[in-house]
Amino acid sequence: MRFYVTFYQMYIKHLQDFRTSLAKTSFTRMQYTDMRLEFIFILTLFLMTLCYDGSQGSQGCKKRLLKDQDCNFEVSDFWDFRTFREWLDQKGSLGDVSLNISCIKGGSVYIPWPFRARNLKRVKVTNCYLKGYYDEYKVLSNYEDSLQQRIVANNVIEINVPEWFDSVVNSKPEKSIACGQESLERDIISNNTYRFSHSSFLQNRPVEFLVDALHTMRENRRSQPFKCHYSNLVYLEKSCTHDLGKHFMEDITLHSNFPKLLSLNLSSNSMWHLPVELKQWYETFPQLEYLDLSNCKLQSFSFSNPTPYGRETSIHINLQNNNISDVPQMFDQYATWSPPISIDLRGNPFLKD
Repeated sequence: MRFYVTFYQMYIKHLQDFRTSLAKTSFTRMQYTDMRLEFIFILTLFLMTLCYDGSQGSQGCKKRLLKDQDCNFEVSDFWDFRTFREWLDQKGSLGDVSLNISCIKGGSVYIPWPFRARNLKRVKVTNCYLKGYYDEYKVLSNYEDSLQQRIVANNVIEINVPEWFDSVVNSKPEKSIACGQESLERDIISNNTYRFSHSSFLQNRPVEFLVDALHTMRENRRSQPFKCHYSNLVYLEKSCTHDLGKHFMEDITLHSNFPKLLSLNLSSNSMWHLPVELKQWYETFPQLEYLDLSNCKLQSFSFSNPTPYGRETSIHINLQNNNISDVPQMFDQYATWSPPISIDLRGNPFLKD
């Protein structure tokens, strides 16, 4: 209500100023036009606020202007994404939807990858125990890609071992599953851990069984017959992941395009050596301007000369707080390349003396 009163007071004040100005003999035609436009603008804003509906929806959502839905849930027990998705389907006219889930007291959330739902634009899930993460890995979705921002941070993700083997290891996913949502503009995956359930599935099985399964999974990924086009993605973060595999950069880049990516954050990962995909960053990330590799345990680094790439905008690479004890032979030339490369090496052993 206070929101409406404020705009109403602004409207009355400008109306009075408008009438006062008209009474002045020195009032020019230009001033009259400017005042009239300003008056119309304020009146329009006031009328728009009358359309604002801040009422609490049946699913804990607040309806905003143009029928947008701003949904916030604090979960202490259990919350099901499928129920939320069905609720969105049942609504008539629907604007953009934002979903923010945070958990307290061990709350858990059922939310299958890749979080598709009607008109869902933004998702943030933090501090939760996530269930059903791969339950729709073999299910073709009826929803188009709509997500623009995804934040999944500080969660525990439950992996049902038998289902994971069936869905992820022993199958070749469709493009909509393997690529996730190609509409993303910002994607943040940070500090999530995994907990395995039904691990008895692996008991009494030889080590070769697991080795063969992982080999099959890798070959399925490498033989993927399609490309993932992240044409709108400008920020990508995969940080604080302590169980990165040695092929993690290949998994990210082999069948994917990132034509507009400006910032890549891989900080606080267990990365002992710099992958070739990062040494030759320009091949996959042609517009990259910032690369964060801080706190990654790197022991050395070197980057390839992107010439004849020819881009003039520089790239800054953050290598703070690694275990780097020396710089590569070509280091002094980095600043002269096109594009120039600047590097932050603070917090490394050879600078601590």
